[in-house]
Amino acid sequence: MPPMSDLPHLAIAAFAVVSTIVASACLFWKARSGRPITDHKPPVTIYKPLKGVDEDLEANLRSFFQLDYPTYQLIFGIADADDPAIAVVEGLLREFPGHDARLVVGTPSFGLNPKVENLAAMARHRKHEIILVSDSNVRVRPSYLRETACYLADSGVGLVSNIFVGVEEHQFGAALENLQLNGFIAGGIALANAVGATCVVGKSMMMPQRALEAAGGFASVRNLLAEDQALGVKVRKAGYSIRLSHHVIDNVNQARGFRWFVNRHSRWFKIRKRMAGPMFLLEPLTNLPLVGFVWAFSADTGFGWGGLLVLTGLGIARDALHCWWLRGSVPRLRHLLLSPLKDLVLLLIWLDALVETRVTWRGHRFFVGRFTRLRLGRPGRRLRRRVRRVRKLRARRELDEDQN
Repeated sequence: MPPMSDLPHLAIAAFAVVSTIVASACLFWKARSGRPITDHKPPVTIYKPLKGVDEDLEANLRSFFQLDYPTYQLIFGIADADDPAIAVVEGLLREFPGHDARLVVGTPSFGLNPKVENLAAMARHRKHEIILVSDSNVRVRPSYLRETACYLADSGVGLVSNIFVGVEEHQFGAALENLQLNGFIAGGIALANAVGATCVVGKSMMMPQRALEAAGGFASVRNLLAEDQALGVKVRKAGYSIRLSHHVIDNVNQARGFRWFVNRHSRWFKIRKRMAGPMFLLEPLTNLPLVGFVWAFSADTGFGWGGLLVLTGLGIARDALHCWWLRGSVPRLRHLLLSPLKDLVLLLIWLDALVETRVTWRGHRFFVGRFTRLRLGRPGRRLRRRVRRVRKLRARRELDEDQN
């Protein structure tokens, strides 16, 4: 029996353990069951917004040419004419000349969210009523469209998203990312779906065009950072329901660095702060190693050290089991042992998100306001110095020309 002084810590630990087990149970149930009995296969237009050459981009995009589905259109959107992703897409278009696929280069000025700008440019070439927004760093199996579109047999469904699993980690940052995606994030998405909360991640979003229009279209989210979650909220407010497909897609993260991992989750934490409200404030209470460390170092007895071992072990076990369920393999031991470090690093990012509103995304600095509304931030110090240097050189050159 633990001493009375340990009871508050024990209560918090119990909350962390129960929430983890419930989220894992929801994920296991969704990944293994809940498949609708229908063969609904409406024609689909797939939007693939691209920027730069993501890891294994060619293999990722090729998987969309190999779908086992009767009728679908592929549209690849790229904003800049000098983007190296153009060559990758053009090579695949030559490899699969019989597919209904096209490349759209250039985007109109549409808003502060560059992904939404890209989607708006591609939307002009849409052929079908059902649309699917799919990120460039995902890879899918041939049954992807069949096992996602079948949920739209119910006319009341306005959006279908997918569980995604991080795969192919080789470097430190990629290992941290995939542990987080497959552990906390996957469990959280499944739990939100089970309790009827809106939780949409833009890796994969399928919706009828009528539902998108009822939500205000892409124009309604053109200045928002979390366009995916915002669309989910707007679709639900328009009277439609949201479904989570049992089909798991691969999110390829191979050689990501630590700075990339920190920057990505800095954005995600700030999105959750603006969209989830009180639930964001409770997130540290579900951080198993953190709860264990606080218990071990603040308790007057040694009972907390046993709690630390149990909670840390449970966090590692959760990440390992989720990887096994979702991708059929457990991470390497050296990667799996990074799980407690990952959770402690995320605490620092969470603390930063409490007070910081700036994000760096696709080379731009933004301030994030209510409902993740974007506002352009001041350029960085290095860029400002470069601009001043260029201006001085131009002024000097113009002066020399005038004197000559």
